Amino acid sequence: MDKIKVMALGGLDEEGKDLYVIEVNDDIFVINAGFKYPDKNTPGIDFIISDFSYLLENKHRVKAYILTKTKKNNFGGIPYIYKEVKAPIYGTALTKYKLEEFSNEYMQKVDYDFRVINLPGQILIDNYIIDLFSTCCSMPETFGFSIRTNIGNIVYCGDFIVEYSNERYFNLDLNTLGKIAEFPTLLLLSDSLNSTKPGYCSPNHRLYPILEKYFKEAPGRIFIGLSTENYYHYNEVYKICAAYNKKICIYDEEGKKIYDLRKYSQNDFFNPKNIVSFDDVLRIKEQELVILISGEGEKLYEKLSILANGENEDKKIRIQESDTFIMAYPPSDRNEVVATSTIDELYKSGCHVRYVTRKNLAKMHAYEEDLKMVLSLLKPKYYLPIQGYYVNLLSNAKLAFDMRIGLSHNNIFLFDNGHSFNFENGTCRLDFNLDNKVKIGDVMIDGIGVGDVVNEIINERTRLSEDGVVVLSIGLSKSTRDISYSPDVQMRGFLFLKDKEADLMNKEITKIFVDEATAWIQETFDFDPSKVESQINKKILNFLLKTYNRNPVIRANILITD
Repeated sequence: MDKIKVMALGGLDEEGKDLYVIEVNDDIFVINAGFKYPDKNTPGIDFIISDFSYLLENKHRVKAYILTKTKKNNFGGIPYIYKEVKAPIYGTALTKYKLEEFSNEYMQKVDYDFRVINLPGQILIDNYIIDLFSTCCSMPETFGFSIRTNIGNIVYCGDFIVEYSNERYFNLDLNTLGKIAEFPTLLLLSDSLNSTKPGYCSPNHRLYPILEKYFKEAPGRIFIGLSTENYYHYNEVYKICAAYNKKICIYDEEGKKIYDLRKYSQNDFFNPKNIVSFDDVLRIKEQELVILISGEGEKLYEKLSILANGENEDKKIRIQESDTFIMAYPPSDRNEVVATSTIDELYKSGCHVRYVTRKNLAKMHAYEEDLKMVLSLLKPKYYLPIQGYYVNLLSNAKLAFDMRIGLSHNNIFLFDNGHSFNFENGTCRLDFNLDNKVKIGDVMIDGIGVGDVVNEIINERTRLSEDGVVVLSIGLSKSTRDISYSPDVQMRGFLFLKDKEADLMNKEITKIFVDEATAWIQETFDFDPSKVESQINKKILNFLLKTYNRNPVIRANILITD
């Protein structure tokens, strides 16, 4: 009888950073390896991935990575984890392309053993049969899967909504899911992000009817701001432009990369028509032109603000009063402030502003009825809500309980990262990681570094933002043991003082710096300034704390000359 262990190293009671581990006997399957964006408490960090110490400790047992969705926040941890824990990666051709693109962007040179799958399909990994089924999500060719064991299937639904009317790249494959349901489901793992919302997600996720209303009333050109992380909406924009005989000008490189995916994939996810080059944009009638602006998060809003203020480099495009600007990218909680500021700038430009909010455009994650349909079809023996904050996980668990299909507090599990479901010899056992055998937490990615951002660096960056920096430099002669270059003191973001007070403070800081540096050069034998630089930093900081109650970053630099 197979031995089963399932747990999350990231993704529970948080949004993003998904990393799930499924163990069958001694073999480990890693499901996704995402990241989440930093908050105000982690300045200067690019993103955060899950602590993967458990995988590192058991790397000889890792048989495969299964990437179910082509989105950076679902696979962004792979370049950093894969270097330490190598195993074949299974995903679609689009995922392969986007993973390699992401790795190059962050200068991660990784030679992946990537194995492209087809949907629907079946793969064999170390004698385990894994059935793959398409799901409908914001990205094409998203999928879920079922691992067959001799005690029942382990089914991972991933991101999905019930969608029947779209093309095959954005569709929930109920036929394959029905075939999987013919065999007992031991454990079902299912998304929880929208589990608090009643009804079905569809058609609340569709942008087309919203755009149609704005297209009908637009007097001139139409600008559309879109997220590069939602190909479903790109597909809708291309369709409505074809229906209204509009020509599309792709404004930026991000949008061109999405359009150029046709060159890198055998699948035609969308078929845009009437694309015009940027150079021809002035030759098109205003009533026939749509300008598509692409980006992600705050980068998109910053780009739109520059355009609204007329500060964009190419002067061919200027927003006019007859233009209609459709903001089709509802902000998240993380970037709501900058989004509001951007919309304000667009209004100041005098154009017709139309912006889409989360109230009328839903995220493409399963609502209550979507979840109930999959639960009623698979009827799992055990149920594990995943992806989302605790309120989302709890809501998912409650709706499963209320369905009366044999699920109760005995077989619905609300886990934290590090907790595990274990099934052995016909018995279920839960491990709540009370002895901390499984290390969980965050790993900071800063530039090209992995986990090298310690608390001291985070604190320093916070001090920089609040109290500024003081940079000091001086040249000292090795032969004369005296000053060879006069001292220089620069302060940025530090204090707003009257001229006399600033001059006095500068003199006092300079005196401390010169006294300490010259005393050291007259006594030293190794001419290594690092120790005295650290000493000077502390002495000046103590002076500023005591005198001005400020805590800036201090950087003393001593140059040794002959």
